[in-house]
Amino acid sequence: MKRDIERLERYYENVPYGEKSRAVEIHGLKNQERINNYVARLVKGHSEAISKGDKATASKIQTLIYHIDKEVANAEVMKQEHAAGLRSTSNWADMTFMDKAMLEQAEVNFNEDGKMTFTAEDPRTGITRTETIESMSANFEEIGDWMQPLMKAKQDLLAARNDRGNPPPFDINYFTNNLIKNNWKSIVADKDPTLDPNGPSRGYRLQLMLLEAADQEGNLPDDFNIDKNSFDPTIDDRIFKNISEELKRVFYGSKPNTEEPQTEAQKLMSRLDNK
Repeated sequence: MKRDIERLERYYENVPYGEKSRAVEIHGLKNQERINNYVARLVKGHSEAISKGDKATASKIQTLIYHIDKEVANAEVMKQEHAAGLRSTSNWADMTFMDKAMLEQAEVNFNEDGKMTFTAEDPRTGITRTETIESMSANFEEIGDWMQPLMKAKQDLLAARNDRGNPPPFDINYFTNNLIKNNWKSIVADKDPTLDPNGPSRGYRLQLMLLEAADQEGNLPDDFNIDKNSFDPTIDDRIFKNISEELKRVFYGSKPNTEEPQTEAQKLMSRLDNK
């Protein structure tokens, strides 16, 4: 589901609270009231435990109150990061539920462990689900700084290319390893400006890798894992091979054929897109 960035930006431009607002105010009036009522019940329970001399219960409630305060503060930071990253969040992150929660379209509560929860209908499935702060932000990923270095690397290799047998101006394998180490998720999920957006890959390196791996009938090998986490370079070398071999082709002059029209491969991509 494509994110409606303009709608999210309009929301943040028109929110009725500002930098001096309390952390409980940023999720809407109903949720603010719900949070305040929950804390009020805890405070009342703490007072009753003190009056009865039940120090153990009082201490437990006091710890829970501190924990709730920390959760509310963490939710405020999460919302600030959500607002700041609207246009820099990688496609790796599934922001569907978080976007809805941050637009005050979720009900805020606390579970038995004192974790702040957001409950709403998932717009993709129509099923109501509950997420904690941690679970919502678990897949959050920034695009990162890899596009410009990769583009510059290609330019440097192209400028240094010659027929005299000179080595590349930098260690291609070393560069590739450092490039993908912390950026592989974005490389898999986001458009690569060094690829042709009008070619079969449509500017996506993952699609380029799938096109290269597919046979002439558009079928992938049986052992070709397309789960996005399977491309983790600590356990898999497909991204490394794809980029390093491409850079070597740029320098040594052999013409890559991976971006040439592949009718059957394009059919494969269409099938994958429709899944």
